[in-house]
Amino acid sequence: MKIGIPNTLFASYHLSYWQQFLNVLGMEVVISGDSCKEMINTGGKLIPHEFCLPLKIFLGHIVNLMEQKVDLILVPRMLCKGNRDFFCPKLTGLPEIVKHTTGLGDSALFSPEVTCNGLSVKVLKYPKLKLKTSHEFHRAEQQANHHWEQTLLQCRQEHLTVPEAEAGCRREFSTKKSNIQLGLLGYAYTLYDPFISKGIIGKLSNLGAGLSTWEMIDSDLIENKLRRLNRPLFWNFGRILLGAGLNFLEDPGIDGIIYATTFGCG
Repeated sequence: MKIGIPNTLFASYHLSYWQQFLNVLGMEVVISGDSCKEMINTGGKLIPHEFCLPLKIFLGHIVNLMEQKVDLILVPRMLCKGNRDFFCPKLTGLPEIVKHTTGLGDSALFSPEVTCNGLSVKVLKYPKLKLKTSHEFHRAEQQANHHWEQTLLQCRQEHLTVPEAEAGCRREFSTKKSNIQLGLLGYAYTLYDPFISKGIIGKLSNLGAGLSTWEMIDSDLIENKLRRLNRPLFWNFGRILLGAGLNFLEDPGIDGIIYATTFGCG
């Protein structure tokens, strides 16, 4: 069975998690193509203009996978964690958005209900899948989380972004003194999609800047910064970015902070 993963939004951080998860289940994984202008135009025609740029591109990735004739497309439903953290409503309703804009039915989507933070992904409800048992799902989840935790550990130890760690890359400038050290903040689908970010990481690196992102910071440091807030932030991943930003502000080794965002977000 071939299952497609749209390589944007949730997959911008957790692509390797879902690849591992699906491979353990014995599925053939197909990744959508790189983001491009055609995807924006395709996705933009399916939803109202006021929807954010990342969602338009996401729907373009869905159409790309439909054209590749996969059996299923992974579209998880991102749910809040208790009464503390909340996802963007569009991520919570992602399966419905896909179904009502593309015409795909439930049988064409693989939509587990999940919650996650920067450290782990927890599947709250597995979708029905022919010939797969709950034990197989649980085993796949355990192995995928172990893989993800090892990826984050490598990011902290070697000062890498998640895509760099997954690709086995090393930053050329990480072994020499940079002209300036910057804290780079933004959602994964903004920073790590070269089309959306216009290659911001590579451009800053070529200018001699050293970069730090949230995944390079120990999670305890991030949580310690967040405990100082008078009122907790309720957006799930926004909490991590805020904690990382507060850490950068107090880090004497950081010369400045860049926050990248997209049109229509928020």
